[in-house]
Parts: sequence; C-alpha cells; structure tokens
Amino acid sequence: MAVIIGAGTLVTGATGVVSISWDLSPNVERLWELGSFSPYATRIQLTQSVNMTVYAGGMNQITVYPPSTSCVDSQALLDIDVLPATCDQSVDSLQGPFFLTSYSYSKGEPTAYAQESYAGQQWIDHVTFPEPSYVLLGITEGQYQGTLTKEEMGVHGGTTDATGLTGSVSAGFPGIGQADETYFLTGVEAVGDGLLGDSDVTGAGKYGTASVTVPHTPIWVD
Repeated sequence: MAVIIGAGTLVTGATGVVSISWDLSPNVERLWELGSFSPYATRIQLTQSVNMTVYAGGMNQITVYPPSTSCVDSQALLDIDVLPATCDQSVDSLQGPFFLTSYSYSKGEPTAYAQESYAGQQWIDHVTFPEPSYVLLGITEGQYQGTLTKEEMGVHGGTTDATGLTGSVSAGFPGIGQADETYFLTGVEAVGDGLLGDSDVTGAGKYGTASVTVPHTPIWVD
C-alpha cells in the first residue's frame, strides 16, 4: 500500500481542491461453456474514472453543449492531471483530460461556503479491446433549488422542463423545516465557476444545490 500525502499532491488545471479519488475498472466480460471452468473467451474494456471536489470557483466553466451531430470527440472535458506525493513508494500520475460525466454544486446553509464536484471518465486501449474511435456528447440534463440563481450555482443555460415543490419539517424544538421550488433542465450549456458563498456579498445569506449529468457514448468504427 502506498501512502499518499495530501499536502504534497498536485492537481493541475484546478485550484482549491478539497479531495480527489480515481479508480480503474477492468469491465471484464467472460464467456462460459459447459464442461469447463475456464472461460471460452475473455474481454477486458478498461475505463479510468476520477472524482474531484473543489471549493466553488476552483474550476473554469466547462462547455457541455451542443450535443454531437457527427463523429467528432466531445469537447466536454475535465482537463486535469494528478501528481500524487507519497512517503514510501512511487505512484503513477493520473493523466487527463477526462470526458466530464457529472457536475454538482452544494451550499447547504446560508452561512456556508460552497463546493463543486466533478466526475470524469477515460476509455483506455487494451489488448483485448481498443479504446473507442469516438466519444460522443449527449443531451445534458440537470436540476437546481435554493435561493441562489442557477448561474451562481455554476449551471449556465438550459431550458426549464418542469418545476416542483420539495420540502421537509420535523417535530420538536425548534421544529424548523424548509421548502424550495426545484427546477428541471435540459440542454445545459456550461457548468462550473459557481459562487463560493458567505465571504462574497452576493452569496451571503443564500443557499442552493444543483446537479447536471453529462452523458457520453463511446462508439467503435472500422
């Protein structure tokens, strides 16, 4: 096991990074047959995922529009590299960019500072299965609620499809709850660069949460 030192770990392409994690998935597919404990064939499709949380405003806006209309790689990219610092053995750096798959913003309390989270994925070439010829961008969907505007929560553009009231309250003292209108969007155009919060005059006393999914579809062509 390698011990990673947070204070020495560098993430290029972002500032105010709170945490970051990454994972390699083999996506193993085995074909079984009668009379054998050995697979008839095995396919491994490697994908590398990354999840990063930053203080709001720690990333520039990422364009996630328009959806692909031809065989051209999506430009909705989380363009970061990770250089881990270890104290006992070396760990390979993580090389971007990654195709952005989701974004979220959270400022749960009026006096809190906000954080943004980003998730991305890569498809990696492997001897049993190659990386895709193209990765296409689909139609983004999202939602938000709270007293901040959607732009202040790092959600830019999009069309409101529906709204609905959400809320909760519990018994006891002081027994305070809250209710908010939730807005559902399609066609979000960009994400990121949200408002940090309490130290900013425009964000003081406000709160909100938002999330956006950014669908990507790999395709293989001859």
